[in-house]
Amino acid sequence: MINNPRFNALAPLTEDALSRELGAYELSLLSLGHFVARASSISNTSLPCHRIIYVTGSPIRYTIRGSVLTLEKGDVLYTPPNTIYSAGGTDEHIPSEFLYLYFHVLPHHQEQNFIRVMETAGKIRVFHALRSPVEFYFHTIMEEYEKQRPGYYHKIHSYLMLLVMELLRQKGGYQEPEQAPRANPASSLVLNKAASYIAANIRDPLRISQVSHVCGVSESYLYKVFSSALGLSPKEYILNCKMEYAIQLLKENNMTVTQIARELGFSNPNHFSNAFFKVTGKRPSEYLSLPPSVVSGRIS
Repeated sequence: MINNPRFNALAPLTEDALSRELGAYELSLLSLGHFVARASSISNTSLPCHRIIYVTGSPIRYTIRGSVLTLEKGDVLYTPPNTIYSAGGTDEHIPSEFLYLYFHVLPHHQEQNFIRVMETAGKIRVFHALRSPVEFYFHTIMEEYEKQRPGYYHKIHSYLMLLVMELLRQKGGYQEPEQAPRANPASSLVLNKAASYIAANIRDPLRISQVSHVCGVSESYLYKVFSSALGLSPKEYILNCKMEYAIQLLKENNMTVTQIARELGFSNPNHFSNAFFKVTGKRPSEYLSLPPSVVSGRIS
């Protein structure tokens, strides 16, 4: 520290609750763009990823979990993976428009906590962002992707995190989310042992019976542990881990889909391709056809 009366020393920085919370997550952008929606244009659909939209045109009506929402220009909506929704313009003669960001949250075992933070105990949250930093962050992300100047990948992901942080500052400020029930020591030990075994044998065609046997518990108890701690079944967790590894292999761009399927213990390439699509929303061949810089960012 400089000891000079000409300098006014500030108090040391201390990590606040929101910064500490966001530090636990890695947000990985999958897709972004501009969408034009006409009346009743989307019906009972869902996406396997987190989604944030920013309305830039006329109002759009959403139906989510039985609730009807009308989003005006400047409104922002967050929805977690696999949220079933219907959407369309409020006037069939005037299309509605919005910008969208689709992303994954890593690590998987923190994903349910992220959803609780964003949704506040399961409630659908709508934010108003017109002439706010959120509007600026959205447009900056779009501009960086369009121009792809040096460092654009890092800047896009930095602004995605800033965007999420700004949303959480709104609606009366950030409040500590209600924590999920803590797992008891025995179930934590089982979860850690299972996760370690899965990571070490990710190339094998893993069966739940194998994992439960290694952990010394029944399949039903293993399911209970995973569901309570991660919000995923053991099968879903294994599939997510395999697809994360598949994306790493696709980044290298020197293996065919058939080779990757074999590497991950799938019986045939079609089975692997369907599983990959279920988790990422894309086919492996789509990644292979993209430039390396885009594949590494998982942006379409």
